[in-house]
Amino acid sequence: MSTQSTMSSLLLVEDTPSLQMLYRTILRKAGYNAICASNGQEALSKFTESKPDVVLLDLMLPDSDGMVVMREMLALHPSTRIIVITANGSVNAAVEATRAGAHDFLVKPLGDIRLISAVANAHAECQRDLPADVSSNSQTTEVIDSTFLGQSEVMQHLYEKISAVATSMAPVFVLGESGTGKELCARAVHLKSARSKNRFVTFNCSAIPHDAQEAELFGQAQRGNAPSSGIKAGALVKADAGTLFLENIHDMAPSVQARLLHFLQNGTAAPTGGGEAVRVDVRVICAATRDPAEEMRSGKLREDLYYRLFVIPMHVPPLRDRGEDVNILARHLLVQIAQEEGKTFTGLSSDTAAIFRKAPWRGNLRELVNVLRLAVVLHDGPTITPQMLPPELVSHAGAETAIAQTGLTSGATPADVLSGMTMAEIEELVITSAIRRNAGSVPKAARELDIEPSTIYRKREAWSN
Repeated sequence: MSTQSTMSSLLLVEDTPSLQMLYRTILRKAGYNAICASNGQEALSKFTESKPDVVLLDLMLPDSDGMVVMREMLALHPSTRIIVITANGSVNAAVEATRAGAHDFLVKPLGDIRLISAVANAHAECQRDLPADVSSNSQTTEVIDSTFLGQSEVMQHLYEKISAVATSMAPVFVLGESGTGKELCARAVHLKSARSKNRFVTFNCSAIPHDAQEAELFGQAQRGNAPSSGIKAGALVKADAGTLFLENIHDMAPSVQARLLHFLQNGTAAPTGGGEAVRVDVRVICAATRDPAEEMRSGKLREDLYYRLFVIPMHVPPLRDRGEDVNILARHLLVQIAQEEGKTFTGLSSDTAAIFRKAPWRGNLRELVNVLRLAVVLHDGPTITPQMLPPELVSHAGAETAIAQTGLTSGATPADVLSGMTMAEIEELVITSAIRRNAGSVPKAARELDIEPSTIYRKREAWSN
């Protein structure tokens, strides 16, 4: 069996035509040739014909209950990895689906990286049963390489640190704003480690209700079944011999934090509701958008758990601190987006590249993708010009250029430069300019501005929310 044929074994079930087209396009650019269905009956028919390894299944279908469709699929082929898709506010339905056998769940609106990551993770599990000459990580590596690009000094330091810590068993704590690529960083550590042929399992504490977290992490004993066949494996057991990625650890329920600490101390995990404890060998990588030390001091993160997990910190820099990287990523993404939209864009004008370097990029990679897609959809190529960009992006770059020319940080504040800007906008502009002048170093920028680094970190967190 070839790698490509395995990657094509994917069924997408979505009844909204525009969303079906969007998801299919995202998957296609990542190498997945998805078979599509628009309702439950069509889904079951195509499932029977193609026997896909992975199914993306919207739980809200026009002719069927998605849960019923999922159960029928699993009854036909129990080894199928089904990723359910649910609307925001319906997380409980998704948790119920995972208890009924779903491999993972996604909440709309779907992010490109999260969608591809979930599918890659499911395919990687399927490939564990393939012959030894088929690489279980070829697609995952390709996904990471296409979205984790960078030649800036801060990214080179990050790549070096990833290589250095990959061979260790020490816990890693990945920090960074939303959309910077924390999961990609964690996956890169996994792929460079001796555990790369085993599973990388993501457990997002923010996406799972507190009352369901314990069962999802440690497993659940099913009532009425024999112990040997009545245990639903949790994330810890699924990650055995591999890596467990705990996302947004500060949103983990206190009782679950206590059980996790106990596991880290003795290496055994017992399912909730009764069942024998089993020894599990995992490397734990955590991630947070908030300062974990602040979360510990506020009581949201146990102090003993913090010191157990916060061993090797890794910071994924925001896009605005990566200099020319933003244009490397923009050109790479532009070609993909233009192909998806049937346009002929091939690059950025020099003025656009200058604006991108100076933009604040509060949404990081997600915002960059949105800006590029908007320009491609509404205009014709071959290059992205400033006239195609959102006005606020252009005005921010113009203000920063004027500040640099007049020396705002030295005390000169001409009214024509700051006219129309709020105090909060001026403050953000000054701080981001200082960080950029200091090659992304927050401590150096803080010294230049005569403020504490913690003040900058708090403000940047507020800007990203």
